[in-house]
Parts: sequence; C-alpha cells; structure tokens
Amino acid sequence: MTMEIEQIEIRDFLGHTPPLDRLDHETLDALTQTIEITYVRRGRDILKVGENNEWLYLIRTGAVEVYTRDGKLAGHFGEGDWVGYRSVLRGGEINMRVTATEDTLLYMIPGATFRHLMEQNNHIANFFSERKPIRIRHAIQDMRGSTSAALIATQVRDLVHRTPLILDHHATIQQAAQAMKNKTATALLVTENERLAGIVTDRAFCTKVAAMRLDLDLPVERIMTPNPVTIPPNTPASEALLKMARRNIRHLPIVDGDRIIGMVTATDLIRYQSHNAIYLINEIYRAESIDALKALSRQLPQTLVSLVRSSLTAYDIGHAISSVGEAITRRLLRMAEARLGPPPVPYAWLVAGSLARNEQTAHSDQDNALILADAFDADTHDAYFEQLSRFVCDGLHDCGYIYCPGDVMASNPKWRQPLRIWRGYFNDWIDSPQPKALMYASIFFDLRTLHGEHDLLKSLYQTVLEKTRTNTIFQTYMAANALHYQPPLGLFRTFVLEKTGAEEKALNMKKRGVVPVIDMARVYALASGIGTLNTQDRLQAAAEAGALSQSGMEDLRDAFEFISTVRLQHQATKIERGESPDNFVSPEQLSSLERRHLKDAFEVVRTLQDAMEVRYQAGRIA
Repeated sequence: MTMEIEQIEIRDFLGHTPPLDRLDHETLDALTQTIEITYVRRGRDILKVGENNEWLYLIRTGAVEVYTRDGKLAGHFGEGDWVGYRSVLRGGEINMRVTATEDTLLYMIPGATFRHLMEQNNHIANFFSERKPIRIRHAIQDMRGSTSAALIATQVRDLVHRTPLILDHHATIQQAAQAMKNKTATALLVTENERLAGIVTDRAFCTKVAAMRLDLDLPVERIMTPNPVTIPPNTPASEALLKMARRNIRHLPIVDGDRIIGMVTATDLIRYQSHNAIYLINEIYRAESIDALKALSRQLPQTLVSLVRSSLTAYDIGHAISSVGEAITRRLLRMAEARLGPPPVPYAWLVAGSLARNEQTAHSDQDNALILADAFDADTHDAYFEQLSRFVCDGLHDCGYIYCPGDVMASNPKWRQPLRIWRGYFNDWIDSPQPKALMYASIFFDLRTLHGEHDLLKSLYQTVLEKTRTNTIFQTYMAANALHYQPPLGLFRTFVLEKTGAEEKALNMKKRGVVPVIDMARVYALASGIGTLNTQDRLQAAAEAGALSQSGMEDLRDAFEFISTVRLQHQATKIERGESPDNFVSPEQLSSLERRHLKDAFEVVRTLQDAMEVRYQAGRIA
C-alpha cells in the first residue's frame, strides 16, 4: 500500500495519539486510508444540537469548545483530543454543540470504521467508554504492564536452585542440627505422612533449643513452626517478596497441592533485586547501633524506586515500604529495652497515620503514642517511659522519620498515658466533635500496636468503635471534616494547581489526591464500627457492611490506586534524579492520556464525596 506524503504525516500523527498508538502497523495503515480532512474557521460550529453526526473528529491543530443544550460551557479541547464520539455511539444524534475557538484542522474517521475498531480492540473500547471507572480500571492495567521487571517476570519455581532439606517429624533435634550443618542450610522442612507439617530455621536453635535448654533427643517437631506460610510454584517472585515483608519471614516453602517443590529464601530474592524490603528488614533486625540503622534507612528511597519500577500496585508498595518503617521502630524499641531493662508496667507502642495504614511511601514524619497499663503510676514509672520514648523518637528522626510537626509523639507526655486516660480522650473526641477534636480523631482513629501488649489497644477500640457506629452526630461532623480537601479539578475538567510557594503550578497529589479518599474511607469504617485501617481494605469492608455500594467501592478503590500510582511514579523519578521526593506533580510532566485518566479519577472521587455528603447530611455543618 503506497502512501502519499500527506498520508504518511497523518499516519505518524495517528500512531502517536492515544488510543490509536496501540494499533498494529497494518491496522494503522488501513485506518489512514479512510481519513478525511476538514478545516473550520474560528467561531464556526463543527457539530450542532439536533443534527446527526457520523464522524469521529481528531483535532490536529487549533481548539474547540463544547456546550450543553442550554448553552453552558462543558469543556475545552485542543490538539490530540477527540470530539464527536458520543454522538456516533448513540447512533448519530448530537446532544452538545461543538464550536471552533481557533482556526482548526480536523481529521475525520467514518463512524462505521470507528465502531468496527471499538468492536475489535478492547483498548479503544475502554478509552472511549462513557464510564470513567472503566477507563480508570483499564489505565491501571496499562500501568501494571508498562514495564517488565525481573521480579515480576520470574516465578518462584525458577528461583529454586537446590532440593530443600526435609526431615520426618520423628527425627530428633540433634539429627536436624546435624543435617543443617552438613548441607549448610538455614532451614529445613518437617513432614508428617509425607505432607508439610512445619519449618525449622537456624534461629530456632537459639530462641528455643538454647534458651529453653531442650533435650537434643526430643523430636524436631518440638521446635518447628507448624503450618508455615507457603506459596504455589507459579507465583511471581515479587509476590513472594511482599509476603516475606508482611510476615517478617525469610523462608517460603513452595508447594503444589500436597507436593513440596522447594523453598525460596530472602537471599534468593536479593540475588534478583539488590534494593528490596526483605533485605532491609533482615539487616535492620540485626543492626546493633543507631548509626547502622541510619545507614540502612538511607537505602529506603532506592527501595521505593525498585518497587515502583517493578510495576507493583500502590497497595503492595505501601505495605512493603511500611514494613521497613515498622522494622526500624521495633528495633529501636528493643534497643531501648536492652538499655533500660524490662518495662515496669505493660505498655503498647502505637503508630498512627500512613504507617498504621500500611501506606507509607518515602520517609515521612513520625506519629506515635504509648498506652500504659492502668497500674501505671507517673511518679514511679514515667521516668522509664520518658527515656524509652525519647530514645525511639530521636532514633526515628535520625533515620529520616522526622519529628511530628504537631508533636504527636510518645515523647510528648500527653500521648503517653494509661488506658483509662486514653478512654477519656476518645470519649471526648466522639461526644464533642469540635475542630481540634476532629483533627485528633483523624490521627488516632488510624492507630495500630507495633510493640508490646496488643490487648491494651484492642480493649480500647472495642468500646470506641461501638460508639462511633451509633453516634450519628459524630459521623456527620467527621464526614464534613472529610470534605475539607477536594480533588484539584475545577470547572470544565481543568486542573486546579497550587498557587503559592515553591510548588506553584503543580498538583498536590497528597493533600488533594490521596487524602480525600483516605478521609472518606475512615468515615465509612467508623460509621460501620470497622476496625480495619488500610484505605483500600476499609473501602472493601465498608461495602461488605452495606455502608458503600459495591460499584462505589470499586470505583473509589480504583481511583485511589491510580492517583497513588501517579504519585509514586513521580516520587521515584525525583529520587532517580537525585532530588528529594515530594507530592507535587506538574501536569506538564504527564502524557495527555495520563492527564485524561487523572481527571477521570478526580471526578470519581468528587462524585463519591457528594454521595457521602448526602448520606451523612454533612452539608448542614457550617
């Protein structure tokens, strides 16, 4: 098929315009042959309400405006944008007027050709879908498949380099130790009736055999971890990495039904990816000094880059990065206890904010607190906990988790209190939801025990969640507070950029991107008495409880995932350039397709905010 020079230029433009950029060469060549060209003077109508249209228009140069039936401006469009597709998909009826605001050159694709492309190509069908959530879902799939990283492409079966060490459960501890020594193995699998029953790691000989002075002639099942976490052989290595990070384990047996295939270790994964959460966590727990922790913490930004470039979901990246922050905090707490001795009364070290929700990205400020058992006596016991808190908070700051600007830290005596005081705090916040109370509620309703007595927070939350579930006034105030930050989208789908400071002319992807969804998810969870903390998990639980429709949950979850992914990719790019990661994304850094999908995501969030406002009557709160 021979093309004229003008057709070659048209084909080149089509081939660089979403969604046609995904077409194969043959289809693109055939499409180019169907193109017609029209030129419209400024001020002239391209489409008129009430008439019929059988063309899909692609703006080559110039600009157009779209108006509703009653004359209201609905949008501005320029080079590379499409108009006319809605009328074609409706059978030709034009419901909106399209007018050239500049002298405009348009490429015209016949409606029949357009409909055929829609039928033959899911990517094109999703691009022109009337439903924004469908377009967002498709965009997320595209982002996941945009790069090919070793851990994504590799299955765990491919990492097995030797037969795992296996012993029957009747074997003795002495036999297990000898077998591991002979094979230089760090773990062995224990079977019963040829089925996996447990795992023994080298650590067990320290924490169980030596510490408990066990008889070496006892069966090995006495020191095994029963029913270990396993993974199927076709699982991506990236998923194995995340599972290890979440469970804080270094060995994963690979099983196919009841058949043992092998075992993958943290070392196996490290061979494929030098910067990963598993490596950091293992080294953090072995660190003996603050300086060692600081050095390891400096690797966190590159770990974030590696996870982002591996095309993992924002949900999984948040869990992996949060696992590193958890490990540093726990290691500091153990160092503190080693210095100060055992605590005089039971306590729970709590984390709040993004770490509690497993949504950390790069280093952030720290938010933490202490719940002390009611046996706590300030005169007798507080000196210990003041020193412990100061040591940990200072250590976190040295490791890049800066002091909380609002002083929400356990080093502040206000947030280092016995359980009875914490009950009073929560009762006041719920019963008297004033602005400061709502601020604290937004922080402390994202609260998780990281170290110590978990029952202290558990017993507190059992009564607190019952109050939030039944207190409709509190729900209304929390919903109104959650509407404070709205997506950065103005009239006619234009971005609202920051207007002051060094980040002028950029989108605040944290404050106006992810925070609105985080706040909504918190409201739905508290109103349903749900103790889940992660934003996406909260949305899922809220839908199961009937507080949010299934479609609303899926739309909001996908919008949150897309916004979060754009934010993470921006941070990874900043780190790769040797710059500090931030949350300010310039629309100019995004492709036209990314801008379109981001607008779709913001519109979904805004629509769900409107629905929440109605549900909880938040509009009546001034």
